[in-house]
Amino acid sequence: MPPRALWSGQISFGLVSIPVGLFSAVESSERISFHFVHRKDMAPIHYKKFCSKEDVEVPNDEIVRARQIGKNRWAVVEKEELEEAASEAVEEGGGKDAIEVLQFVPPESIDPLSFDEPYYVAPRKGGEKAYGVLLDALADRKRAGIVRFALRSHPRLGALVPTPKLLALTTLRPFEERRDPSSISVPRTPHRPAEVKLAELLVDRLSSDGWDPSEHPDTYRKALQKLLASKTPRVAAGGRGAAAAEKEGEVVDLMEALRRSVGNTAKKPARRSGRKRGAA
Repeated sequence: MPPRALWSGQISFGLVSIPVGLFSAVESSERISFHFVHRKDMAPIHYKKFCSKEDVEVPNDEIVRARQIGKNRWAVVEKEELEEAASEAVEEGGGKDAIEVLQFVPPESIDPLSFDEPYYVAPRKGGEKAYGVLLDALADRKRAGIVRFALRSHPRLGALVPTPKLLALTTLRPFEERRDPSSISVPRTPHRPAEVKLAELLVDRLSSDGWDPSEHPDTYRKALQKLLASKTPRVAAGGRGAAAAEKEGEVVDLMEALRRSVGNTAKKPARRSGRKRGAA
């Protein structure tokens, strides 16, 4: 049986909208995993939720999410509030049905430490031609698209890259979660000047303009910070945005959309890079 799409929507760039589906690029059935069982009778081990103070089992309807913000101080967040924060972040990010292209960059400019989960992107009915045009254009220009889309109700950044047969998309970790490497000690060892010169030559040949992830902060994190800031600490007791895709079924002339998009792009001033974050 062919795999089922995990997500369906449109790739949106300029005035072009391409209906696509997202498929996992990882075959989970090939991963070896284990379960905890009782050695005596091989029965699966189940876990019960106990209150650490009262030492009694707690039913699910009495369990809530909370973030510790000080000694014996907690901010309790209800399920409905989390859903509202996620919805707000998704709408700010362009909606739940669009893979919005933010910019095109050289693939080598994307820090591989940011790569998270890989997916394949395939066209849906009616999008085959525009999909092929985008695939060939990215391959010819040696570019990847930095995209934003909603996955599992949370807005994510991703890298849309061409492969020989189809487009691939890898989600990117939020730059806010990256650990500062300055605390890691790296000893300096002697090396010859000739080795440095050769390395510099290689670096020069591979150097190119990059992208600044801080220009696209995690909107879900921002929404959660806003939610937590609105909370009164408790003492512990013993839609579619402007860049959304065209409506389903509406026929768009691909060549005209591309021409208009190029024209609109040419009228905009060049983007200036924002603050830079130190490389890991």
